[in-house]
Amino acid sequence: MQFPRSSFVAIMFLVGAASAAETSNPPHGQATPLTRVPTLDGNVADDPAWEGLTPFTGFTQLQPDNGAPASQRTEVYFGFTEDALHIGVICFETDPAAITVSNDGFQSDSFSMVLDTFSTGLAGMVFGTNPVGAEYDGQVADEFADWNWSTLWQVRTRTHEAGWSAELAIPFQSLRYGTGDVQSWRVNFARVIRRNNEISYWSPVPRQFSMFRLSLAGRIDGIHVPRQRRNLEVTPYLLGRANRGGSLSRPRQDDDFGFDMKYSITPSLTLDLTYNTDFAQVESDRQQVNLGRFSLFFPETRPFFLENAGSFSVGTQETQLFHSRRIGIAPDGRRLPIEAGVRVSGKVGAATNLGFLHMRAEAVTGIDSNDFTVARLSRDLSNRSSLGFIATDRRGPGSSRQTYGLDGSLGLGANGQLRAIAARTRTPGVESDDHAVSLFGTYNSTEWTLDSSYAEVGAGFDPAVGFVGRRDYRSTGFFAMRKFLDAQTLREWRPLVAYQGYWDFEGYYESGNLHLESWWVWKSAADVWPAVNFSHEGVKHPFTIAGVTVPAGDYETRDFEMGINSAPNKTWSGGAHMTAGGFYNGKRHAISPYINYRRDETLSAWAGWDHNTIDLGSEEGSFTVNLARAGLSYSFTPKIGLRALIQYNDADDVFAANVRFSWLRSANAGLYVVYNEIDARTGLGKPGRELVLKYSHIFDVL
Repeated sequence: MQFPRSSFVAIMFLVGAASAAETSNPPHGQATPLTRVPTLDGNVADDPAWEGLTPFTGFTQLQPDNGAPASQRTEVYFGFTEDALHIGVICFETDPAAITVSNDGFQSDSFSMVLDTFSTGLAGMVFGTNPVGAEYDGQVADEFADWNWSTLWQVRTRTHEAGWSAELAIPFQSLRYGTGDVQSWRVNFARVIRRNNEISYWSPVPRQFSMFRLSLAGRIDGIHVPRQRRNLEVTPYLLGRANRGGSLSRPRQDDDFGFDMKYSITPSLTLDLTYNTDFAQVESDRQQVNLGRFSLFFPETRPFFLENAGSFSVGTQETQLFHSRRIGIAPDGRRLPIEAGVRVSGKVGAATNLGFLHMRAEAVTGIDSNDFTVARLSRDLSNRSSLGFIATDRRGPGSSRQTYGLDGSLGLGANGQLRAIAARTRTPGVESDDHAVSLFGTYNSTEWTLDSSYAEVGAGFDPAVGFVGRRDYRSTGFFAMRKFLDAQTLREWRPLVAYQGYWDFEGYYESGNLHLESWWVWKSAADVWPAVNFSHEGVKHPFTIAGVTVPAGDYETRDFEMGINSAPNKTWSGGAHMTAGGFYNGKRHAISPYINYRRDETLSAWAGWDHNTIDLGSEEGSFTVNLARAGLSYSFTPKIGLRALIQYNDADDVFAANVRFSWLRSANAGLYVVYNEIDARTGLGKPGRELVLKYSHIFDVL
């Protein structure tokens, strides 16, 4: 089942040859200077500030009927005052009783807007709301939105007999933009009608993309931006904490304080300072069970590191040259105190992206203090292309380790793109095999999605401020999916094939997987996907899973898996993922069911269970692994809410609970009350409990 590297070259050639020139005729519009500031109450139709303005309308569907006119009319008024953008939206609805509202923004009727203020087609900001005035904002990069980003803005909504409406006020100081008093921005508007899963855009987009394909956004001219102001925001916090149990011999109480500061060097370049950085309000990590030989990846969740994270991102999930979780989080998951940090990020000119980060983590028992530095520079080029450089440094007592990398992307017409990364690390005592190389090509049309990749990572490659899932390998992969439309019952049928193989540098075949799948997606968004896997595992050295040893050897296995999910916009929804077949020298049966409940905009709850029954073919090799999770979210208002996450992992015999109450005033600042409990029965002996009270406030100094 080995695939030669020549397959990579052939598929890359097809990717490039299949790419076509990007053709579109996006709409244009004119921003309107407002003579009076709109009253922020959601009443667009009766507000004199909007009188006489011509709205943007004529939305077309992305789905379910790509290119057809939207089933409901949407009007968007786009104006500005000296200090802010003002957006008025009327979402007409012939059946107002059918408006769907949820505190899960992805399962609610909604309106959103993406702004590419530099008109590069590569990065932007997105703002959205729903009929009850929830605020959603994020940063857009590489056609994906990071919804963890947050900035200062306001929205008010109102439902009425004609549908619902919204008014958004976004201060210019919350945006980044280039030089010039009068500017033209790429802009697109989106409306979601959840009862029929309709998504429509102001600027049409082919169905294989989304509105985050910024090169297809419309253009709005005549936006008068204020002259540069030295905006300065300071966000201090006060915190009280009480701990008991766990490794503590007696209860402990302490208090703390710190601050974040944000300063606009230019409208497009921002300086952030942080002192005694705290992340008590961040949700706990979702636990994972490792049933393989290689490291698991945990995503970043801390707000300071999520802001402008795309500016520093280089690599794939399997190999990242910079992964911010290496700062302030120990290998065992403990959060380490961060003394202070500085970050500069944004643009110099219209196309040069700059990022610099320096943080200091304090010493704790068993772990020395460390200084972390990251420098990033990239240049935006035409047609979704770019070229960049990154360097990282980690310094502790008596040691210093560095990483250097180059990366680039090349857009090929409308549908194709090539990406490449080359990097080396400097680690004391390592003289060779300290490199990593990655090549990736993709082609994405209305009918086909094709990917091909090649990567190699040396045994000595160690990005001290990054993440590597495995080392000492060469890897080849490809993916091909055909998309068929079915106007009668299905939204799409997607048969696909994927392969990924790994060899060591001496040619030993370490692992590989050939995946054959048939994916059916209904118009309700329910889906089912049966699949067959043909796998190879070459184990050079014995390793353990849940305390059971897997001996060295070559294992050829196959298994069947299937996923099924009901329509997610219903009050009750759910699904399951099932696997049955070979597993190393034995068998594995796994099932992961889940269920969701949603009650209008106030309550959502979910529960899931991962169950594995594994038989590795020996007397001691039969065991089960279970991981159970349950979560709840209750919104008293769009700014006041309660969230809870409860988990139990029987592989490590760990019970964990995280309960968070938040009362936000602006962005992520406000009051937090957080309760954490960890009961590691096989380790600490007593449950560790923590109660945190934290308050922060944003002061607009300049």
